[in-house]
Amino acid sequence: MTRMFTVLLIAHFCSGAAPLAFAAEQAEAPMCDPSGACTADTNLTAVAGGKHIWASSRLYTDAPPLELQKWLTDKPELEGKFVVIEFWRTWCGACKRMTPLMNTLHQKYGKELVVIGITGETEEKVKAYAGPKKEYFLALDQPQPVTETTGAAEQPTAAKEEASPVATLPDQADGPTANRPGQGKYEAGFGVWGWPHVIILEPQYRTVVWEGFTGLKGYELTEAKVEKMLAIGRAMKAEEAAKKK
Repeated sequence: MTRMFTVLLIAHFCSGAAPLAFAAEQAEAPMCDPSGACTADTNLTAVAGGKHIWASSRLYTDAPPLELQKWLTDKPELEGKFVVIEFWRTWCGACKRMTPLMNTLHQKYGKELVVIGITGETEEKVKAYAGPKKEYFLALDQPQPVTETTGAAEQPTAAKEEASPVATLPDQADGPTANRPGQGKYEAGFGVWGWPHVIILEPQYRTVVWEGFTGLKGYELTEAKVEKMLAIGRAMKAEEAAKKK
């Protein structure tokens, strides 16, 4: 398989939303600078036929190298595995609601994918976190100077009723900014301003094949989507192995 076809194939079967032709059209949308950083023209980015994300879209572009400040757990082995990255905050109610899904992906598919929770908050704040236990890998983002001090809540958000439409949205700042409290360099590269924001990278090129808020109604990240993704990954490995014989 060619590189772009492989990436689009994974994304298409895992999104369950857009026709493959539309996905190919979207693949050319991001604008990339010489350093390889890619962003979209709008802050509230629509992707895959109406889906919205609270970040800059990096779909179908290669993620930058995963350079972090410190691992709070053992460092995972990433070679040959899909990588699920969750940008989160200790005060984020939506992050707490989505933790069980991340735990399930880690426990059920840990041999084929790695789940990593990344925050730019301090180690002390993470250690003091009293929400649902995150059973996957955790790391601190590289720090950067804070120039924006408003927009991102620094206190725990009020509990939300699960029946409320608000429960299907991420916890949001008032818009994107280059750097705000709790935002490290890696997260800033994705322009995140709603948490949790999740990206999934395929194993061969570390291309983003899924992005967004995992609980967004109608566009949820589900075990079924992940299973399809992994099945395609296995087929790709088998094809590569066959070529080497």
